[in-house]
Amino acid sequence: LIMTSTVYQQSSIAMSQAENGVSLTSLYSSFPVRRLESEVIRDAVLAVTGRLNSKLYGEAVPVMEDEVGRVVIGQENLDGERKPTKTIALNGEEFRRSVYVQVRRSRTLSMFETFDAPTMSPNCDRRSFSTVTPQSLLMMNSDFSIEHSNQLARRVIDEVGEDVRLQVGFAWQLVFARAPTVDELNEAVDFVYSQRPLIAAADSTLKTDDASREALGVFCQALLSSSRFLYVD
Repeated sequence: LIMTSTVYQQSSIAMSQAENGVSLTSLYSSFPVRRLESEVIRDAVLAVTGRLNSKLYGEAVPVMEDEVGRVVIGQENLDGERKPTKTIALNGEEFRRSVYVQVRRSRTLSMFETFDAPTMSPNCDRRSFSTVTPQSLLMMNSDFSIEHSNQLARRVIDEVGEDVRLQVGFAWQLVFARAPTVDELNEAVDFVYSQRPLIAAADSTLKTDDASREALGVFCQALLSSSRFLYVD
């Protein structure tokens, strides 16, 4: 009922009063552009890659520190020096919705912390939103971003085949929930083709098909890192 209300459905497009110098925060004519919450970003990425596990109830998804001290999803398995050893398979539990991820005050999931997870100590009555460099770096370089970008590329190839225009159009539809315009489609196709020789030059052992798939993965990463995906307009 709330979602069908006029207030809930207001866009972030500023009306003329705001453009004439009236503070946006004093009006109810539009909603300020805002980034998705950290948990929602993770769930959205899992959803578009086709990995989201919608299982209800049960035990929390465990978190642990990896070999460089980042808090990641996983079952802790330490040796005598308390260093991570063999990975324990979670059998799909690692892809459950973020509401089921274990919350520990001393171990906030690194991705959640980067995207302003609420501080749990001593308490939190309001969630903050920031736009800082580590967020962009996480979407560019983290294992999470690279792994799921490649997974999205694999999903696209499995569903539409090797035609680049179909791949780009389908990926765009999955991530942005709309088809690209003609100009957007052409630019995206050119981008994918431009990545292939760069990837092949960086690793001469790659086969042509592998370079093509990696190029699509780079494009998928660009989509998942974009403001259009990360922000509510």
